[in-house]
Amino acid sequence: MNNIGKKKIFLCITKSNWGGAQKYVYDLATSLPSDMFDVSILFGEKGVLAEKLTEKGIKTIELKNSQRDLNIFKDINFLLDFIKLLKREKPDIIHLNSSKMGFVGAIAGRLAGIKKIIFTAHGWAFNEDRPKWQKFIFWAIQTKTVFLCHQTIAVSEMTKKQLKPKWLQN
Repeated sequence: MNNIGKKKIFLCITKSNWGGAQKYVYDLATSLPSDMFDVSILFGEKGVLAEKLTEKGIKTIELKNSQRDLNIFKDINFLLDFIKLLKREKPDIIHLNSSKMGFVGAIAGRLAGIKKIIFTAHGWAFNEDRPKWQKFIFWAIQTKTVFLCHQTIAVSEMTKKQLKPKWLQN
């Protein structure tokens, strides 16, 4: 807990455009009781979400190297920047949204010693139109994300079911 008794929570998402996951983050950020939570939103690039949150007086933090596309150099810098930010700010909770933010954020959170890491699975990158070998890599990464987080929220039963390989499904 921070020095005024509120839980410090970072809601994190890869992009600040406006879509389903961003609306979820917005609704959560604007609904959490301000007497219990000190809320900040972390995102990759400024957009409609950041604008709407700023209008509501909610703190936003842009992570410069966060982007949806894979880029090993930017992704490593993103991870390192994220770890530094978490160590400096010491949030009690990080709540990760989107596949990339989930994976990088879970690693950063673990390395920074965050006590509560939550991941919301809005969908899976392995469901996108990709070659099978890429789908397998994304499935492996996303199962690691779930493993690294203390709690995972699936937005639907289908999202929950899809993470299990077919041979584990009933």
